[in-house]
Amino acid sequence: MKDWIDQTLKPLSKLLRAVGVSPNLVTAAGVAVTFMVPASLLREQGGAAGFWLLGAGFFDVLDGTLARNSGFKGPFGAFWDSTLDRVSEAVVFGGFILYYYQHQNPQALLLAFGVCILSLLVSYTRARSEGLGIACEVGLLPRPGRVILLALGLFTGQWIAALGLVGLLSLVTVGQRIVHVWKNAEK
Repeated sequence: MKDWIDQTLKPLSKLLRAVGVSPNLVTAAGVAVTFMVPASLLREQGGAAGFWLLGAGFFDVLDGTLARNSGFKGPFGAFWDSTLDRVSEAVVFGGFILYYYQHQNPQALLLAFGVCILSLLVSYTRARSEGLGIACEVGLLPRPGRVILLALGLFTGQWIAALGLVGLLSLVTVGQRIVHVWKNAEK
């Protein structure tokens, strides 16, 4: 999939490189776009929130493509991207938490909080595994899947169902990654 995305976005990445846009700048711009998600949620504009979430997801895809296609791929860029991806996730789930706090729905608020933790754990398990020298791109629901499911829930008005599904699949993914590392750490 990465190869197809890189080929599709190659003309855009060449243009961005030609005008001096770095992958790190694209990453930061994606985080800025993410702040529109909670702003839209608090105005009860689920469709707009879904649009902004997919827009931020596009920036997340574009920064990696730009890095790979322009030779800017390096350790700091990978660190910057991963760190700001966690910020983006926290901003999105923070929007849900604020929305459900504003509407005095403690069950949904706790769901959003729990899903935020699980979502961050999916990323943490991969990062920690890779820090141990064990590749860990396994599991049902990596970040792009979480973004798509949440956006679909926002577009359809099924916010709680989307949160619940993302939470369940994130829990499964964390478990899959733990088992993967356990099996590979023993080798």
